[in-house]
This record gives sequence, structure tokens and C-alpha cells, in this order.
Amino acid sequence: MGTTFRFICEDAMFPCGGTVCHFCESDESPIYNYNGLILNPDQAANPDLAREEPEISELCAKCILGENVEKDIGPRIQKTINRFAKDKQASLEEFHRTPDIPLFLQYQDWPMCCGEWCEFVGVPTSCEESKRVPQSWHYWEHEPRAWEADYELVPESLREISLFKCISCEKQHFTWQFT
Repeated sequence: MGTTFRFICEDAMFPCGGTVCHFCESDESPIYNYNGLILNPDQAANPDLAREEPEISELCAKCILGENVEKDIGPRIQKTINRFAKDKQASLEEFHRTPDIPLFLQYQDWPMCCGEWCEFVGVPTSCEESKRVPQSWHYWEHEPRAWEADYELVPESLREISLFKCISCEKQHFTWQFT
């Protein structure tokens, strides 16, 4: 399990390249993609700006893990929580405390297994590894599905394929959002 963020393996973490947190305005920590809203503008480093522009897209870990921001929850994530979460409220809160890693090109689609979010463990390291993913990992697209493609899994970018592991049973899942 990740130490900074529970459902992101430390080896799979990558900052977004931003230089300043949109909430605390610190430039001393890595910044991560996080699309959401400021809940309490008075707590922000610049309360006037936070009231005027409550939408945020780049935060430091401290602010993501705090309780002053909330992610945009789309209907797909809510449906995943409703269908698969052991504790719906806890799963929603955990989703809010996780940055937008991995890079989902089309929509958020994070696997759940054993009633909890799976841990993002990275992406394939090569095209050869990518081709082997469907044979050893379980496909997830809004839910567990059978991989029925009649072609090899060779993406334009390896970041299109996201690899996850259940934190309870260690079952491995993958998503693929092609460009």
C-alpha cells in the first residue's frame, strides 16, 4: 500500500509538473493533478481568489489529504461505489483523498475489489509487457469484464494502461483508455 496516498504505490507516483498548490500556494512540495473544488475558501492561502475561482486542478499531498477540497465525482465513480464498496461513505472520502493518478484519458474508472479501491501500481514498462497484461491481469471497465479483444494490447502510450492490485486479496486488474 502507498504511504503518501493509500491507493497509489509510491513507485507509481508522479507529480504533474505544476509549481504551486492551488489551495495553500506552497511551492515546496510536489504538485499532483486533482480536479475538484475548494470547500472552505476561508481556509485557502488566498480566500478571495478561492471564493472567486473555487475549481482546482493542482494540489500538494497535504492539501489533498486535508478536508478542504473535494473531487468532482462523476456518475461512473458513484456507480462503482454504489455497486462494489463495502463502506460507501468511506470509499467516497478515500476517493476525495486521492490525486488524479493514474492518467485517465477519457474518464475516471478506478477498480474496486473486496469492497475497497484497488491500489494503482503503475503502467507497463514496455510494449512487450503490455502485450502480456491481458493474460495475467483481470480487465476492468466500470466493472470486472472479460477481455475479448482479438488484437494485442499495444497502446500509443504505455500510460493508457493502468495496473491495479487489490489490497486484500492481491488480485490484479487493469484498465485501458486509448487515445
